Amino acid sequence: MQPSDKPFQELKLAKEQIEAMRQAASLDEFEEGWKEFLRRLERVWYKATSHYSKSPKWNGWKGRFVQERKKDPLLSYLTNSRGADEHTVGEITGRDPGGIAINPAEGTGLYIEKMEINNGVINLKTPQQIRVDFIPEKMKLLPITNHGRIYDVPIEHLGSKINPKNVIEIAEIGISYYSKFLEDAEKHFVK
Repeated sequence: MQPSDKPFQELKLAKEQIEAMRQAASLDEFEEGWKEFLRRLERVWYKATSHYSKSPKWNGWKGRFVQERKKDPLLSYLTNSRGADEHTVGEITGRDPGGIAINPAEGTGLYIEKMEINNGVINLKTPQQIRVDFIPEKMKLLPITNHGRIYDVPIEHLGSKINPKNVIEIAEIGISYYSKFLEDAEKHFVK
């Protein structure tokens, strides 16, 4: 069988969306990068299936990957998030609001004698130095419903724990899986 660059092109475009998310100037841009990432990643699977299914060995070989895509929490979530985004009106992402944290500049204890908030201005009276941390608003993944089934935000992939709050890391794990899938397919089918 001859090689095809189509699945690899989609993988490259999915990787580019991870970089777009890293460089996003707003949460809306970040969210659009995530949604485009999902579309491109799923196209990797469909382009590979279209190409490699020309081999009579494809149906037997792909079984492991079909099962992983259905049963693995991360892979299932990625596949069904794309489906929910494209075929339903349900939200697939949300926002964690930002805020501020007032902490001691040194040590662990903080004593505040008096605190007033007037029109968004905070006045503090404390005998010690403080540190104010600003926590930005962040996009978060939501449990999604696709074809009547709920898919929780994944906390593991192929038996390993993952951070469900790190969207970029989740995308990178997805890229890694599909990169390996294409590499294995090339080794098996392209002579």
